[in-house]
Amino acid sequence: MTSTLRGHGLALTVHEGWEARIWMPDLDPPAENHPVVRLANFALPLTKNTYAEDVADGLRPGQVVASLAEFSPSLAGRGLYEPRGVPELDPADLDPRAVQRQASGRAGVQRFFSEQGRAFSLYVVARRGQGLDRAMHQLTQQLRGLTVDAR
Repeated sequence: MTSTLRGHGLALTVHEGWEARIWMPDLDPPAENHPVVRLANFALPLTKNTYAEDVADGLRPGQVVASLAEFSPSLAGRGLYEPRGVPELDPADLDPRAVQRQASGRAGVQRFFSEQGRAFSLYVVARRGQGLDRAMHQLTQQLRGLTVDAR
């Protein structure tokens, strides 16, 4: 069974066993507010930390949480954001040095890209263990289906 998450010009098919949320931060200027999507293979707490650092401490083996954060459209197609389309992820991409707070078994990966004139950061945190390869494959399948509308 699947469901579709839609909002702010983004749409994502969410597979059974996964949970997703989308929200618009409410940051004070000079910050720009752009949508954030969070996707995980466990029940997400009702928090709105952009890069899920509040969720990372509770990860169990094989669990994955991904945060897709949009940035200023002026960055689209430039520098870090030059790659086009959602990046493919592989379990081998996960690196324990790529997380905000290191802990035993925790690993992450961050990729930047642009789509439809919009700039994004994809940040994934996982806990190594049984089921991680399958979870990363499922995450990649879902991200392949991301639809981004031009603004």
